[in-house]
Amino acid sequence: MQDLNRDAVRQRLEALGFTVHPIVETVDSRQPDLIARADGATMYVEVKTRVEDHVLRAKMEAVRVGETAEILTGLDKRNSLSTEIKHASTQLSAAAARDDLRLLWYRADRGPFVQGALDQIGATLYGMRMVLVESASRQEPRHCAYAGYADFHRFQEIDGAMVEVDGLITLLLNPFSPRKVAFTASRIARVVHPSVFDVERAGEEGTLLIADGQAPRHSDVEMLKHLGSKYPTFKFLRFLQHCAGTVMTTIDGSQGVSN
Repeated sequence: MQDLNRDAVRQRLEALGFTVHPIVETVDSRQPDLIARADGATMYVEVKTRVEDHVLRAKMEAVRVGETAEILTGLDKRNSLSTEIKHASTQLSAAAARDDLRLLWYRADRGPFVQGALDQIGATLYGMRMVLVESASRQEPRHCAYAGYADFHRFQEIDGAMVEVDGLITLLLNPFSPRKVAFTASRIARVVHPSVFDVERAGEEGTLLIADGQAPRHSDVEMLKHLGSKYPTFKFLRFLQHCAGTVMTTIDGSQGVSN
């Protein structure tokens, strides 16, 4: 069966100057989808798709005729995404040689049942959480990387993840990859610049808080203390659930529409 998402990524990579070939699927599906070559380097690509959020769809379909409801979708780390990322790491590692680059490419569905795909994937890969801080008597939410468990740390064989939402792409770099330097300088990172997210650079620039490697992720209380000692200019109040809101109104189409 033709994989439309794989073909779409293949076309996108070819437009970016790669020579791309699909990889024949095996019975146990332990192979990535594509092999791409450019500038003397080989890159294996595994394509995943965010088709729908089943919880979001159930909540939307539960809105009764004539009612309007605001539905919140969590943008924090997702266990279902972790399962997919683990599978992708296995597939990429099965095919690639030591110096070959490995890219996970996520395509988000355009339908109404997917919200915040980039935030969810980023939170899962970087262990990103939202924390409420106070500075100079002013409170504000800030993103904090590695405040939770990061899949990029768990699956270091993935060099980066491309997230494509409605045609817009963002490349997330894995700072734990043994090929970090080579991947950052590779063609894929160069041609999509500036749509490249480097968590280490964001931390250096102060646009993102970063918990240290041995931070106490088992306890929110201890994590807040850790962050307070690292960033003494802030008072760390509590962690927040990061959400996106969807307003849903259900109408009875059988009654027609009047002005």
